[in-house]
Amino acid sequence: MSASDSQPFHQTSVLVTGVTGGIGHALVSTLVDAGATVFGAARGNSGLEALQSQFGRQFHPLCYDVTDESAVKEAFRQLQKQVSDGLAPPLYGLVNNAGVMLESPLSVTSMDKLKQQLNVNFLAPYQHMQLASRLMSRLRRGSIVNVVSRGGQSGSNGMSAYAASKAALEGATKSLAKELAPVGIRVNAVAPGFIETALTSHYEGDARHQVLNRIVQRRAGTPQEVAEAVVYLLSAKSAYTTGHVLPVDGMFSP
Repeated sequence: MSASDSQPFHQTSVLVTGVTGGIGHALVSTLVDAGATVFGAARGNSGLEALQSQFGRQFHPLCYDVTDESAVKEAFRQLQKQVSDGLAPPLYGLVNNAGVMLESPLSVTSMDKLKQQLNVNFLAPYQHMQLASRLMSRLRRGSIVNVVSRGGQSGSNGMSAYAASKAALEGATKSLAKELAPVGIRVNAVAPGFIETALTSHYEGDARHQVLNRIVQRRAGTPQEVAEAVVYLLSAKSAYTTGHVLPVDGMFSP
């Protein structure tokens, strides 16, 4: 096996948001193993420090709120400064992984909850894609992967706000794949189903049983399984794939 096969992301940087969650941690670990330098974004310093301690020089922490437009711009300035100073390779990949899921029926969904989910799940990824694509287009290469949701595709009881925010991101994914292809940037998404993370930990007993019964494989997915799908879409192995939404759901039946 050649070095390029074992370290396909050598001499590239990937920005990942929401790195302190289960899927985020799996993404960092998988990308570092593949040779990437990872810029990891999260709101909490303690979680970022733990990741830096674990992964060393291949992990560059960025502490900011993805919904704060000014903070996002400053994070990209910091990222590019590290690249310009020779401390990290050029930005090649972006994974919009940060997300929030607040369940509530339409009749009691507050506008604040709706706006929060739209801000985190759609507007923040959109700004990240805008800024990342400007850097990637300079080298005419790049790969963006958005984490959407099976709920955004099929809908789900009591989750109209969440589903709408993820559906918006899926629509942007397909449109930007067409827009950015001429400058060498691919845009894809993964649509996880029921994954064992903090977002689904409140499903217990009968509620969990009902969900698992709707999955052909009769089990929840793991963060690592989502991470592997994301990294495939980031990599050159999917070089002829753009505008695609890859389900990672064990074949979930709505």
